[in-house]
Amino acid sequence: MRFRLFRVFGPGALLLLLVVVLLPLPSAAQSTPTATPPAAQVTATITATVTATATATAAATIAATVTVPAATIPTATATKTAAAAPGRTTVRTSAGTRLRVRSGPGSSYPIIARLANGQSVTLLGRDSSSKWLLIAVPGQDAAFGWISADYATVSTPLAQLPVSSAVSAAPTGETAAGPSPTPATVTTALAGALPGKIAVPVFDSEQQIYNIWLVDATGANWRLVVANASAPALSADGTRLAYRHWQRDDRGIVVADSDGANALRLTDKLEDVLPSFSPDKSKIVFSTYRQGDRLHRIYYVWSDEQNRRAWEWGAGGLFGEDPDWMADGQIVYHRSGERDQLWVMNGDSSNQRAFFSRASIGAIAAAPDSSRVAFMSDSDDGNWDIYTVDLQGDNLRRLTDDAAQDGLPAWSPDGQSLAFVSDRSGQWALWVMGSDGRNQRPLAVLPGPIDGRVQFEPDYLNNGWLEEQIAWSW
Repeated sequence: MRFRLFRVFGPGALLLLLVVVLLPLPSAAQSTPTATPPAAQVTATITATVTATATATAAATIAATVTVPAATIPTATATKTAAAAPGRTTVRTSAGTRLRVRSGPGSSYPIIARLANGQSVTLLGRDSSSKWLLIAVPGQDAAFGWISADYATVSTPLAQLPVSSAVSAAPTGETAAGPSPTPATVTTALAGALPGKIAVPVFDSEQQIYNIWLVDATGANWRLVVANASAPALSADGTRLAYRHWQRDDRGIVVADSDGANALRLTDKLEDVLPSFSPDKSKIVFSTYRQGDRLHRIYYVWSDEQNRRAWEWGAGGLFGEDPDWMADGQIVYHRSGERDQLWVMNGDSSNQRAFFSRASIGAIAAAPDSSRVAFMSDSDDGNWDIYTVDLQGDNLRRLTDDAAQDGLPAWSPDGQSLAFVSDRSGQWALWVMGSDGRNQRPLAVLPGPIDGRVQFEPDYLNNGWLEEQIAWSW
C-alpha cells in the first residue's frame, strides 16, 4: 500500500495518521499466468482539514488516498459516495506486467490489446457476474474490450454499471497492442458531475417496440419510464416529458410528468412526431405528415386538458419538420429539398427566414442560449456526424469525425456539453462531449439499439433513428 506524504502542522496530523493506519489492508494477491494483482478494489479518498500557524493562520486541506478492499465498504455507503458511472478503472498488475484486454467477457476470447500497470481507462459496463469489465480501449481499432475485474481498481460500484455481453470485432488470434502508452497520456479524468437527466428512446428487439428510458447525466440510474413510445422531449425545467406514443389504442403526442406519470394524450395521429416544449410549457410544437400528401408540416398544440386540439400555421400549413422551440421564443426547423435548409421563425410563425443549407440535416437541437443549433448530417464518407452553426448561418463546426454513426445531439442545460448517441464501440451507447467537440467520451452503453422498425407498422411510419431524438434537461 502506498501513501501520499504530507507535512502537517498541528494536531490534525495525528487524526489523519490514525485513520490511515486503522484502514484494513488489501486481501491476498491471486495467482495468474500473466499477472499477480491485488483483489478487486475500490478507491476511497479521505480528507481532513487542519489549521497551520506560521506568521499567519491558514486553513489547509490535506487529502490522503488509500486503497481498500471493496468488501470492507458497506454497499449503501459506496453507492452514495461513489463517482458517477461509467467512471474510471485503473490497472493493477505486477510491475512490468501488462494486462490482457479481450474482445469478450472471458479468457477464451482473443486478446486485442494490453494495458500497463497503473494505466487508467474509461469504464463502460460489466458482465452479469461482475467478473469482467467493459472498457474503452485507447488508441485501438477495437473501440472497446474486456478486462478481468480482479486486476482493476474501479471508481464506481459495480452494481451501478450497465450489464453488457457485447463482443468487439477482434482478430481470431492473439495480437500485440504495440508499445503501451504512458499513464500520463490516458489518465485524464472525466469532467465533474454533469447536470440533470437525459431521456433516450431505446428499441426492444425482442418485442419490436420503442421504450423511453431516463438516465442521470452521469450515466447512472437507468430507468424505463414509458413503454411503446419514442422521440422524447423534456421541458426546460425538467418537470415535463412529451413523446410519440405508438400504442394502437392511444397513439399520438402525449405529455406527462418527467417520470411518465399523469400522461395526457394531446393528438391522435401516429404521424405526429418530434415534439418540443415552448419555454413556458404551455404549448408543444411538432412535425407531422398526417395529411394525404405525406409532406411534413409544423403544428402546435396546447399542453393542458382544456385545449387538446392540434393547430397548423397558415392556409395549407407551414412546411417543415423537426422543430425545436428555443429559449428566446423562436422556433428553428428544417425543410427537405435538393439541399436541406435550416429555418427560424417567431413562436407565432412570423418572420420566417432560412439561414443555412446543407445536403442533409436532421435531429435539430438549439443551444440553451439560443445562439447556435446542433444537428446531424450525412457526411461525404457515408456516415452521420454532428455539427453546430449559429443563427446567422456562420461558424459551421464539425464536432464529430468518426467512421461510426454519431447523431441525435442534445445540449446540457448549462450549454457546456452535448450528449449524443453513437455505435462507435460496436453497440449503441450514450456519449458526451464539450460544446466545442472536445473531450468526447462514453457515458453508458444503451439498454438496446437506438435504431429499429416497429412491428406491424407501415414503412412510411418506420424511419428508425432518423426520426428520433434525445433530450437533456434538469
